Amino acid sequence: MKIPSCSQCNRPAAWVRPWDKERLCVMHFNSAFLKRMQKTINKYRLLERNDIIAVGISGGKDSVVLLDALMKLQKRHETKVIAITIDEGIKGYREDGLKYAKMAAERAGVEHVIYSFEDRFGSTLDNTLTMLEQNEKRLGACSYCGIFRRKLLNEAARSVNATKLATGHNADDEAQTVLMNLFRGDILKTLRSDPVPKFKHPMFVPRIKPFRWTTEQEIVLYAHFNNLPYQEMPCPNAVEAHRGTIRDILTQYKESTPDALFSILTSADKLFDLANAVADNEISNRIIPMNPKTCVSCGDPSAKERCKACLIEEKIRSMKQIPL
Repeated sequence: MKIPSCSQCNRPAAWVRPWDKERLCVMHFNSAFLKRMQKTINKYRLLERNDIIAVGISGGKDSVVLLDALMKLQKRHETKVIAITIDEGIKGYREDGLKYAKMAAERAGVEHVIYSFEDRFGSTLDNTLTMLEQNEKRLGACSYCGIFRRKLLNEAARSVNATKLATGHNADDEAQTVLMNLFRGDILKTLRSDPVPKFKHPMFVPRIKPFRWTTEQEIVLYAHFNNLPYQEMPCPNAVEAHRGTIRDILTQYKESTPDALFSILTSADKLFDLANAVADNEISNRIIPMNPKTCVSCGDPSAKERCKACLIEEKIRSMKQIPL
């Protein structure tokens, strides 16, 4: 059977894009991949000259590919890239991720720093879940992990003087988040995840998502075509996540509507534009709080007097009888 040729040259096509049937060889796939990423950066003005970019790298496909692609895009600019890994302390899982994260940082030739839940909060995620389960009805593992990860990523980025924190959230992740918030009746949460960093606080490093318009399938193919090894083992706690249900719904819907992700993201961007057009300061601040409170314990931005991470940390230390 003859392999179809690339739509842009005579080389054999390595992939056919589902949403427009464009046939791409490896070379033109890589070119299109980086071009889409650069277009996303330009569209939302995610980066500026002389930025110090902290890249959250777990060792999984999204973060490994993000670091590689960012280095290729930024090699002509005066930007510094630093890889940051968070060790949650998930036995039998995180060790593997650390190995691939280290390999990716070495391949990119960038500084790599590792921060752990145990060092910062006094307990690994595994131990935290065990203690909470014995003492109270706990939330899902992803809830606690997310709270601590977000806080520690911000602290880590701040410690290396980063001006931006890049994460590997892709188009699938972003579309799933929009639907999750919609199904939960929390449209304001979606509006607060505007890809253009507007949240301002002296202790907060703006977060950017260069893969917002890049699909998970493209990221897997980029890793394969460019020989980038990554951790394939799924997190053992992922089965608790509500996101899995939404992922299944979208996967089924994409079979008949290949551009479904882009339609959802386009709708979300239109909502962001409407929210940003609200002239009344009192109403707009309810949508996207521009001046959040400051946690009295750690000084980080918080919706309430104390942030969730500090409240959980206090529980951990009281159960272990560790002084604050």
